[in-house]
Amino acid sequence: MSDLPASQYIEARGDGYRVAGTRISLDSIAHALRRGETVGEILADFPALQSRQTLEGVVAFVQAHQREVGAYLAEQDRRWDRARKGNPPDLVEKARRYRKEKDLRPA
Repeated sequence: MSDLPASQYIEARGDGYRVAGTRISLDSIAHALRRGETVGEILADFPALQSRQTLEGVVAFVQAHQREVGAYLAEQDRRWDRARKGNPPDLVEKARRYRKEKDLRPA
């Protein structure tokens, strides 16, 4: 995983970065910013972000470290591509049908 500079608003967890104190990925916020969403729109999309100040801190972090965050997002995209290749669509659909048939929740 790419190393990002320390921030009180971002924490490394597992194989990615999260908004500190939440399960919201840095990826989600960075992609929203790339789409041109405002802080208000992002807050509306992520009710778990109960602090506008925290989100503004994450936004400032992303803007101040565009190269590092870009490298991290590219790395995450490569990981997702590998995961998709390891889970062909027919296998994923078969698992969905099985869960529905057995009335199971997705993992």
